[in-house]
Amino acid sequence: MESSAARVERGKLRGGGAPSELEVAGAGPRVLALHGFGGTPVEVEAVLDSARDMGLGGLAPLLPGHGTHAKSLASTRFPDWAEAAERALERVGPEVILAGFSLGSLLAIHLAAKRPQSVKALILLGNAAWLTAPFPRWALVLAERLHLPDFLMPKKAANIGDDASRLSHVSYDAHPVHAAIEVRRTGERIRDELGRVRCPTLILHGARDRTCPVSNAWRVAERLGSDDCRVVIFPRSSHVLTRDVERREVRREMDTFIARFSGVALARS
Repeated sequence: MESSAARVERGKLRGGGAPSELEVAGAGPRVLALHGFGGTPVEVEAVLDSARDMGLGGLAPLLPGHGTHAKSLASTRFPDWAEAAERALERVGPEVILAGFSLGSLLAIHLAAKRPQSVKALILLGNAAWLTAPFPRWALVLAERLHLPDFLMPKKAANIGDDASRLSHVSYDAHPVHAAIEVRRTGERIRDELGRVRCPTLILHGARDRTCPVSNAWRVAERLGSDDCRVVIFPRSSHVLTRDVERREVRREMDTFIARFSGVALARS
């Protein structure tokens, strides 16, 4: 039986690094990068690295409920995350290259649909428009239908194939179930907004993603209102593909895409 002490400890941050927002100075269009559920801006640091190397400014905010304890995340919902993302967009604007990972991808889609005049281009990393079945999707559906009281659901190590990155990854060791249900609901809501996204879009996904199925990449691409869309699947990568074994290839795709809007000519290798 689990001890009361163990129950109290559940929900802490694990991994290395400070759970704070990241920002780089530079020219426009600036880059806004949004992290995933239970994670931190470290998950999208590679996007800011790309911006910095091209002389562009960038921001990766820490979303509400993140970076402290999972109990803080338990009280947050889509309006909290979306409002924070929109405030960050205002800080970065007026023209933005917007990137989102997992939950952040849903917020990025929402902003691209709502603020087309500001979002110049969109990058979706491991998008969460659908969650993997049977777990976590059906488990969350069941918890919602049974009206279960909220609780912290233990989380295994981050879905990263690279051993060193997985051990150092900064995220909660448990997820509040009701907030996780909100992520699933948000995915459903965002699917209806995809047709209003008309900016150029880059969709990257790991073939070994256990959290958000790889089929998400194609399903989202088919529903987008943009006919300028590139989908790239990384065969050896898992969910957090920016920090996985093919992170250099992921970075190369982002560099090429961002360069289209930055005025920077990439050197040919």
